[in-house]
Amino acid sequence: MERVTLEIPDELAGELHIDQARVKELLLLGFSQIKIQEALLLYKRGIVSFGRAAEIAGVSERELVRYARMYAIHPRSDETMLREELGA
Repeated sequence: MERVTLEIPDELAGELHIDQARVKELLLLGFSQIKIQEALLLYKRGIVSFGRAAEIAGVSERELVRYARMYAIHPRSDETMLREELGA
């Protein structure tokens, strides 16, 4: 495992009550968000399909639809995806 030293401003550390477990949680959350953003960028550029973007992001297609909407990306819908979103 790689070791990283991270300097955090005192005021930020005080606000977040940061300890080692919290730093790990924050990093994992950040990495997850970066994967989602990169996968959506690949999809938006037409490099990968929406299903492949979901695989790259490590989330379901349904979950990726929610993230896509947050970033104002409108996935092309197919009949199966529409049925899933409507809960049918």
